Amino acid sequence: MTKELEERDRVRDLLGKVVSPEIAEELLNKKLELGGEEREVTILFTAVRNFTTLSENYPQRAVLEMLNTHLTRMRTVVEKNGGVVDKYIGDSVMAIFGAPLHHDDADRRLKTAIEMMQMEKEINEDFKRKGLTAIEIGIGINTAVVIAGNMGSQSRMNYTVIGDGVNVASRLENLTRVTQCLKINL
Repeated sequence: MTKELEERDRVRDLLGKVVSPEIAEELLNKKLELGGEEREVTILFTAVRNFTTLSENYPQRAVLEMLNTHLTRMRTVVEKNGGVVDKYIGDSVMAIFGAPLHHDDADRRLKTAIEMMQMEKEINEDFKRKGLTAIEIGIGINTAVVIAGNMGSQSRMNYTVIGDGVNVASRLENLTRVTQCLKINL
C-alpha cells in the first residue's frame, strides 16, 4: 500500500508539471473520458508583441531563456489569482478562470491582468540588466459559456475549453497588437 501511495504521489507530481494542480487532481479523481459540460468561465490570452522580430534578432537560446522567464512569471500570476494555465502557445498563454474549479469573480480576472502588466515591468528590468530588449504584452479577456472538458482522442486528451467565447478572448488579445490598451469583455 505504501508503494501504491508513493506511485500516486509521483504521478500527481509529474502531472502537476504538465497541467495545473487542479487539473491533475481532476484527472486523478475522475474517470477519464472525452467530453465536457457547459460552464461559464473567463478566458484570458496574453502574448508577447513582436515576438517574431525578437526571435529573429537574438540567438535561439537567449529567446528560449527570455520566453521561459516570461511564461513562468505569467503562470505564477494566473495561479496566484485562482486561474489555471490551459496551455502555452508559443509566446502566448491561455488561462481559464472558473474551470475545472467553479470559483470565479470579476475582481480576480482583472487583478490578474493588472498584475501581469506589472510583472511585465519587472521582467523588463531583469532583461535590461542582462542586456536584453524589453518586451510588451497584450492581454485579452472574455467571459462566456463554453464547453469545458477533455478533448482529443482516447489515447491523448487535453482538458480545455472550446467555444466562441474562447475565440473572442483570442481576438481581443490580437487587437492589442494595433492599440495600446487592455482589451476586456466582461
